[in-house]
Amino acid sequence: MAKSIIWRIMGILFLALVSYIITGNWIITTLVTVIHHGAFIFGYYAHERFWLWFKYFKNIKWRPILRVILYEIVLGNLVLGLITWIIIGEIKQATAVTLIYTGNKLWMYIVYDKVWEKIKWGKNEGTIHHEAVIGH
Repeated sequence: MAKSIIWRIMGILFLALVSYIITGNWIITTLVTVIHHGAFIFGYYAHERFWLWFKYFKNIKWRPILRVILYEIVLGNLVLGLITWIIIGEIKQATAVTLIYTGNKLWMYIVYDKVWEKIKWGKNEGTIHHEAVIGH
C-alpha cells in the first residue's frame, strides 16, 4: 500500500506543477490533476494486479521497461491526453502537459520501481509481492 500511496503523491505534485507551468491557471491545474489521479487510483491497482498475474515476466531483466511502457506510455498518454484536452480545450497545451508529464515520469517510474525491488519489507523469499495487494 505504501508503494501506491507514495507514487500517487509524487504524481499528483508533479502533474500539478507541469499543468500550472503550461496553463498558468489554478482551476485548470486542479481539475486536470484531481480527475487524472482519481482515474489512476484504479488504473495503478489494475496495473499492479496485471504484473502479479503475469508471472512470465517476473525474472526478465527488461521487466521495469515493460511496466513503464504499459503504465506510463499507453495508459498515461491516453488518459491524461484526453482529460487534459477536454478540460483545457486547446490541443497544443494539452499535448504539452501530456508529453512533459509522461516523458519525465518514464525515468521517474523506472527509478521508483527499481528502488522498491530492493526493499525487503513486505516480501516473502522467492515470491514477488507488491504492497498494493489488498489484505497482505
